[in-house]
Amino acid sequence: MPELLVRLGDQTHPLHDCCWVEWAPCGCAVSVVMAAMHDGARALPTEDDARRHLEPHKRAHEKQIREGYRLELMPMDRYRAEVDLAVSCPHPKGPTSQQTLDAATPTGGDA
Repeated sequence: MPELLVRLGDQTHPLHDCCWVEWAPCGCAVSVVMAAMHDGARALPTEDDARRHLEPHKRAHEKQIREGYRLELMPMDRYRAEVDLAVSCPHPKGPTSQQTLDAATPTGGDA
């Protein structure tokens, strides 16, 4: 499979070095999915492809759009610098979130 490229702003990036970030109406990033796999097993070149991957039920993703959820394609270096779901959301984390995986967060036992 030929390498897929995408133009973001004034730069061209390999699609496998980009991700789709889903933003909630409040401005928090709530999910992320790689835009393509290095081995070509999956490619999500369009917003519609990414939305169907994140929420396969059409009625549910139409509701998300009405509520103000949006998707943005960005290179991974920008994602790491500006978004990083593990650290960017100011809302309290649920019991199964990345916060429970952080070394600084006690996980029970003798902590």
